[in-house]
Amino acid sequence: MLKLNHQEYLMNIDSLLGVWTGTAHNNNGWDMKITLSVLQPVEIGSMLGIFDIPLIPCSGTFRVINIRDEIIELRAENLKGDCSEAVSESLELLSDGTLLYISKGDRWEAQGVLQRMN
Repeated sequence: MLKLNHQEYLMNIDSLLGVWTGTAHNNNGWDMKITLSVLQPVEIGSMLGIFDIPLIPCSGTFRVINIRDEIIELRAENLKGDCSEAVSESLELLSDGTLLYISKGDRWEAQGVLQRMN
């Protein structure tokens, strides 16, 4: 069920504003630091913010394509660097206030927990 009314979201979507960082583990056996800057409130169809993965290097913007309960489904856009195209990307707000980042490609998956920096 698509929830378009701002008040119906289970999470406080405005509380995600700020800079988040953490390490994502790729199932190919390596870890990568990721920084996500959430620049505006979460809204389906709008830009969420910018991300940077220095190790690859890869950076770009995330657009919100859907919100299901505590999970924000994303699409990476405006990619710069040596980015691998993901089939799906998401953020899940965990009960401890961190974000679980998951990125899945054709033959790979990376996931890690991001913590707020500010």
